[in-house]
Amino acid sequence: MVRRKKKKYGGKVVIALLFAVSIISCYVFINDNAWFLFRLQTLLASGHIDESNADGGVSLRELGCDYEELAYAKCLRRRTDEKIVRHKGYVVSFNRDYKIPNWVGYELTRTELYGNVPRSDDFAPDPMLEGEGAELADYKYSGYSRGHMAPAADMKWSKEVMTESFYLSNICPQVQELNSGDWNELENKVRGWAKRDSAIFVITGPVMGRKAKTIGENKVAVPDAFFKVILSPFAKKAEAIGFLMENRQLDRPLRDYAMTVDEIESIAGVDFFYALPDSVEDEVERAYDLKYWNLK
Repeated sequence: MVRRKKKKYGGKVVIALLFAVSIISCYVFINDNAWFLFRLQTLLASGHIDESNADGGVSLRELGCDYEELAYAKCLRRRTDEKIVRHKGYVVSFNRDYKIPNWVGYELTRTELYGNVPRSDDFAPDPMLEGEGAELADYKYSGYSRGHMAPAADMKWSKEVMTESFYLSNICPQVQELNSGDWNELENKVRGWAKRDSAIFVITGPVMGRKAKTIGENKVAVPDAFFKVILSPFAKKAEAIGFLMENRQLDRPLRDYAMTVDEIESIAGVDFFYALPDSVEDEVERAYDLKYWNLK
């Protein structure tokens, strides 16, 4: 009986695996976007994020994953004043010239929607912007409401973040009829999308005219309009949409305000969702699907 010699692949296999890992590691190190996409795919594969949206939502904070970059944006206009302030519930790019935010970004998950912290209504200057922001007196008798960029109703999951949502760094002068009308309708829609998709990212802010009207002693600028962009990155196919509303009384279907994220970027001078891989960012920002967002 002739015994065949067993071929020894162990060493070669190990070397090949090490080589492959080193190549992947180099690519990941060089290309942060590739690493970010890899992390998303890993979470989907592991079941931490429900791709079919059939089960309960999951907070990415609870997973210990750093996805904050999706809530950030970049101001594209060189003369735009910007001070980044990070709170627990949201991040704000604050404009010290206008005394209002350039943009406010945050993650909203399905589980956070079930919070039961009551609305506080304790408007106050942002303690992280001492002497640089608006004061309560600036809005008094101004004729404008104190319009949230990150809504208080999205911050019911923690008493601390509820308090943060009333910092004046998260507030803009807003026509009351818009605040309680179509803008409020859009905010309610956003919560519905978060419930459906497990987690979404929202970035909101003002659109300023060439010469803004101001209110109060600190000359708080009054926006001409407001934008809101939404990214749903954890569905089977990433989706995004933008909205633009003039700062006046409006009464139209939400689909009339819908725009591509690219269009909002051009109008607002802000780059959104830049942390996404370029191919994904390009695809989600150049078009939107009204059917997906239940706006048809």
